[in-house]
Amino acid sequence: MKSFFRKNPTITFGLGLPLLLVVVFLLVSGIPALLVAPPQYDVLYATGFYNNNTNGVQVSVVNQQVQIFYQGNVAGYQKPRLWRFSPKTGGVREIAYMLPPDLVPPGKALVPPVDAAKITSLEVPDLAGLKVDSSSIAPDGYEFSAEMNGYRSDIFTGLFYSSRYRNDVVLTKNGRSIRLPNASNAYYSDNTHFIGWVVTP
Repeated sequence: MKSFFRKNPTITFGLGLPLLLVVVFLLVSGIPALLVAPPQYDVLYATGFYNNNTNGVQVSVVNQQVQIFYQGNVAGYQKPRLWRFSPKTGGVREIAYMLPPDLVPPGKALVPPVDAAKITSLEVPDLAGLKVDSSSIAPDGYEFSAEMNGYRSDIFTGLFYSSRYRNDVVLTKNGRSIRLPNASNAYYSDNTHFIGWVVTP
């Protein structure tokens, strides 16, 4: 077998180069995970969130407190889901909340301007007392980022990623990436909404 490869260097090169690329890729992608410290702060985010619609659930951070309210009195077609991801455990927990009980079904009645501008605060017990930093970069240096797999420019992406439209939402720092559960979307990059980093329990 060894003599066969020595006599056929072209075949040897053709078989060895892809294996070498795979080994290099695995080494390069694994180095940040060994050298960069893991995230220290839980992150809050919403999925199914469309902020361009004035009617419906709105999320904001004011004075380091998460505020969730409903604008209008007509039931929207989308109800965002809220999540809290713990990088220390790798677990994600949905944060439940209730919509106002007296919402009008869509298309059932004309909405006066005063009702369209109505603001109803929503109580969310799981968020009560949390101190949240809404900065794009966490105190430990991690950043919340939505990445388009199919449009990265590195050669390894072209070799190992096939979807042109999939969006991965990740925490990134110095080359280390941690994918967030329940946040990927096949077509849209704007329906996962970053809320903030939990800086106190």
